[in-house]
Amino acid sequence: MTLPSWRRDMAKNQQQKPDDKEEKKPFHVVVAEGLIKQLEAGTAPWQKPWEAGQTGTMPMNPTTGKRYRGINSIQLMMQGREDNRWLTYKQAEAVGAQVRRGERGTLVQYWKFEDERTKTDEQGRPVKGADGEPEKERVRLERPKVFHAVVFNAEQIDGLPPAIKLPQRWDAIERAESILKASGADIGHAAGDRAFYRPSTDSITMPYREQFKTADAYYATALHELGHWTGHESRLGRDLANPFGSEAYAKEELRAEIASMIVGDELGIGHDPGQHAAYVKSWVKVLKDDPMEILRAAADAEKIHGFVMAFEQKQVQEQGQAQGQAQQQQPAHPPAFIDTNGLLREWNSADMLATDWQGIAKTSSDGFLIFGQEDGNRTVTALKAKNYREAQQEAELVTALAVGAAVVLDDPALTFSHYQANQGTPTGLADALRNAALTTVHSVTGHEPARFMEVALARLSPVFNMKPEDTEPMNAYLERKGLAQAFALKAESLVESITNQKNQEASMTATPEAQAASVLAALESLGWMRSDGAAIASKPFDTVNGENNAAAYLTKGDGYNRTLQFNYVSEGRNVAEADGVLIPVGASEDQAAKLATAAATRAEQSIQESYGVRIEAMRSEQAMLAKEERKAREFEAMREDRKQRAAEWTPDQAAAQAAADAKQYQEQPSGMERDFQRDDMALNAAASSHYRAALAKLAPEVLEPQKNDQAQPLAQGQRQFINVPFKEKDQAKSLGAKWDRAEQSWYIPPGVNPEPLSRWAAKGAEKGAEAATAAERPDGNTKVAAAQDSAPAGRVFLAVPYTERMEAKAAGAAWDKTAKSWYAGPNADMAKLERWKPENVKAQQDPAMTPREEFAEALRSMQCVVDGEHPIMDGQRHRIKVVGDTGKEQAGFYVGHSDGHPAGYIKNNRSGEELRWKSTGYSMSDEDKAKMRAEAAEKLAERAAQQERAQGATADRLARQMASLVPADQPTAYMQAKGISSHAGALTDSEGQKTYIPATDVDGKVWTMQYIQEDGTKRFAKDSRKEGCFHAVGGLDGLANAPALVIAEGYATAATLAESLGHATVAAFDSGNLKAVAQALHAKYPDKPVIVAGDDDRHLPMTLGNNPGREKAIEAAAAVGGQAIFPVFAPGEASWPADVPAITPDTFKKHQAAVTALEAGGQTPEQEKALKANLLSQDQLDALANLKRHTDFNDLATRSTLGREGATRQAGAAVSLADERKAELAEQQTQTQHQARSNDADEQQPRQRKAAKVR
Repeated sequence: MTLPSWRRDMAKNQQQKPDDKEEKKPFHVVVAEGLIKQLEAGTAPWQKPWEAGQTGTMPMNPTTGKRYRGINSIQLMMQGREDNRWLTYKQAEAVGAQVRRGERGTLVQYWKFEDERTKTDEQGRPVKGADGEPEKERVRLERPKVFHAVVFNAEQIDGLPPAIKLPQRWDAIERAESILKASGADIGHAAGDRAFYRPSTDSITMPYREQFKTADAYYATALHELGHWTGHESRLGRDLANPFGSEAYAKEELRAEIASMIVGDELGIGHDPGQHAAYVKSWVKVLKDDPMEILRAAADAEKIHGFVMAFEQKQVQEQGQAQGQAQQQQPAHPPAFIDTNGLLREWNSADMLATDWQGIAKTSSDGFLIFGQEDGNRTVTALKAKNYREAQQEAELVTALAVGAAVVLDDPALTFSHYQANQGTPTGLADALRNAALTTVHSVTGHEPARFMEVALARLSPVFNMKPEDTEPMNAYLERKGLAQAFALKAESLVESITNQKNQEASMTATPEAQAASVLAALESLGWMRSDGAAIASKPFDTVNGENNAAAYLTKGDGYNRTLQFNYVSEGRNVAEADGVLIPVGASEDQAAKLATAAATRAEQSIQESYGVRIEAMRSEQAMLAKEERKAREFEAMREDRKQRAAEWTPDQAAAQAAADAKQYQEQPSGMERDFQRDDMALNAAASSHYRAALAKLAPEVLEPQKNDQAQPLAQGQRQFINVPFKEKDQAKSLGAKWDRAEQSWYIPPGVNPEPLSRWAAKGAEKGAEAATAAERPDGNTKVAAAQDSAPAGRVFLAVPYTERMEAKAAGAAWDKTAKSWYAGPNADMAKLERWKPENVKAQQDPAMTPREEFAEALRSMQCVVDGEHPIMDGQRHRIKVVGDTGKEQAGFYVGHSDGHPAGYIKNNRSGEELRWKSTGYSMSDEDKAKMRAEAAEKLAERAAQQERAQGATADRLARQMASLVPADQPTAYMQAKGISSHAGALTDSEGQKTYIPATDVDGKVWTMQYIQEDGTKRFAKDSRKEGCFHAVGGLDGLANAPALVIAEGYATAATLAESLGHATVAAFDSGNLKAVAQALHAKYPDKPVIVAGDDDRHLPMTLGNNPGREKAIEAAAAVGGQAIFPVFAPGEASWPADVPAITPDTFKKHQAAVTALEAGGQTPEQEKALKANLLSQDQLDALANLKRHTDFNDLATRSTLGREGATRQAGAAVSLADERKAELAEQQTQTQHQARSNDADEQQPRQRKAAKVR
């Protein structure tokens, strides 16, 4: 086959041998520079057309039978060779061919992510298979390797047979048509010569087929647009929302052009670059600015090709069944990169980023950095990750550990007050750490969990004027080690919180990898070894007899003659290309087994790679329990280490240490700090007789048995019960109160400050004998008993919960490492330890919550303020305050049912969140469940009928009420505050103070009314229907004459737009009603364009995590094919100040909780200090308030420097554009009708019959 001459022209740009300096350039830079030259010359691989019928022109390796992919394919095509075969020197030699002397090879690049090694047993000996040969296993490389190879074209090799062109087995047109059908894409046709994909409607528009010269040209164009179609957020998720002529638009076109070239070659329908000249300058600029773009573009083009061609696989397999929903691709790269000059740039645009930008960036050496803030300072942390996915996981650790060092230094259970005396310096430990830039947990421990202690010791050593390996002097060594231990434990607990969260998320849904793992296990149970071909068939995995039973779906022949597919969210593509294989019909059993084995191996690797972290999280429950025990063992080991070192002191060292300790002890005020130091000194005395002798002279009281510092308020064996009302239980619990299930009463446990709880003190409440706090696990007593059986005689073992270990330790309890239990130590105060004796500890669970309590917790989780008689579970709608409401506002509502199986519905209108709740505290028989379902169905129908009657009655009541109201001819107080005029349809009372806004359906019937008080407080008529109802500012007649349906949330916004546009608008009242109103009006006026003017609540993502106003507006517009618009304020008016720390939902919740607790009062000074630390700064509150004042078009008109002109200009432009689109659509419809009439006329003309040609 002779390829087009333009391929030979390419070689002219490759004749010059690069100098040594050029050869050292990165591979992608070399490719990009060569491509720029060809683009400017018009000879780039995709710039010239390929005729239909040509296939197999893409570079391939005849030894492996595989096509070169991505940037390697571009690199080889740039060489301008006619033969598409490329081999390494050794591959040519292996088939008896020889590379000609003087020929220069071409560089390609590969990444190696795994390696093969001999499998070994536990003793390190090779494991041999049934054939006596060592078995092999594939291992994932911790650090993937990049390597390069030099390949030669067949034209450079002597002795190779000529290329054999295989005939096409399928008709190219049929294959293309099957792909388009299987894709399910919305493809329409219109007159004209434009073919395009529109992201807003997710549809492709093509010229009519008869406008194309050939069928190949039609399908080549359609598949090109299908390439753009794959970029939708529900498929491969590329950035498509860019205007023509922009750089981002050109980048997308580059990807589609390369993908079209690959698809056209594979199908044999040719490739027509079309209007490529319009993008050449943009492509050249992109590659000059960022040579890495060619690598990304080629990789994305391969994904497009794989996605499109997978529809052919699906068509063959399913025989025309509809395609399943495509998976969404995770980002493959970080949001930023470091250029060769060390500058931080945005990944896609290459724009310089702000100095306070935070996130992950890739370095020029393919490493990763995370930019963040710790303790108010900008930090840059190097990550060890080798890919972006690993970098994201590692960055989670860095972020979690970026908490202030105060969480360790201010822990009341720890003391580090010795530092100042030991170091002989006026600087305290906190200041010393700050001077050493150790201000956060991360700055002390690093972010590698396995090295927390090691790193902490190394970084803390300079603070103590030590080297990491130093063990002298004693005080400094022990203080440093104790501080490092505390930081390491805190770091572990922070990392553990991430694991717990992932564990919870993973347990919420059944993951594809868990199913795949079950299938593999079932195959093994059937005798399939993974090395023999553990294939996962593409059958659905379901349940059999109520159990997940993969074996019921699988047989040894299941993998034969099937398309094996594995779809994973993380891959974002149909992996019939990556993880599947089409086994040919008629393949032998051996061939099928080999193909199935290869597919299963790739699938298993993908599972491990994509979901390994989540699977580990699902297995972490036992690890978490073991971790608690390990922490206790580490604490005891630290004590043993201190005792061992004290035992090695010389008499002089012991005397000096005793003198220093005694002096500090006597100067220490009484309290927890002194108790901890006394414990340390007693420990030293028990280990060193020299220390004990010196201490007996300096501080003999330390060696005496410790007495109770204060009298017990109650007699031994009694608890101090308090009388806490149900609605105040959470407040009492937060102050330390606990629940006694046996006595059904709250009580004050030992060690808790009783003063804040005194207002609930029960008069004369002495309820029976004391029952100790429950052990953490029900089998706690069993463990203690077992420990006593195997312990040294005379030891008294104790059942001490982990949360009370410090209290027990202070009373003289010690840890038995062998028995793994606490026991009464030699200097124990048995009176204090009495409550932890096994016979005094009863396993106790928290009481089961009633349905009302459960529902109350659900309300709180939705940020509802549960007080008074809430929740009222009578099946009726009830308004309720939510966090952020002021005055009489009640932005939440709920419906709770206590009959049958208790259930309910909760809606937070401020955040847009909703929750359907069901009680979990019931266990019923099958008969009870059936009865409950039947009763629930009856009550549901009854409630629906009752609601309909109530809404009808309310509508009648409102009709009578409107007769007593008057039109608001003059602006009411609310209208004046919003800066709007009075409009027809709005009503007021006889004093002209309150505002009444009737809401109607599309036929004009009033179903509800919004009441607005003078202070702006709003509510709707009780038992009324709001969904789908609205208020037309300017009246329904004015709306019928309006050029477009402009729908806003609130009345003030709609009135502002009506005044700006000069025609009627619509108020839907809230974001949740936008979609229903838009659909109702669109059905009434189908020819009018719809514009949804949404509220952009920029503060809500910072406080609640989402922006319901914006989200609901976009959803409403999409539902009717309309457009959503949002106000654009002047620079700086509606943006967060750069010098103010950003707010997150977590910090905002902590702020609100702190405000509530501080208003209630009753905290200790330490508790008050901790709460105040969670408060937002005044600058943050002011910035938040400013964002709240700039959300909608009314704010734009009244609070922005842009004023009403800005609102008119922005909204007017949207309406004008909608009119233009409407005119274009009408013109297209006219042309289509005219064409149809012409075709009908042609059909009526008699046609001369032609004789059939006989072949």
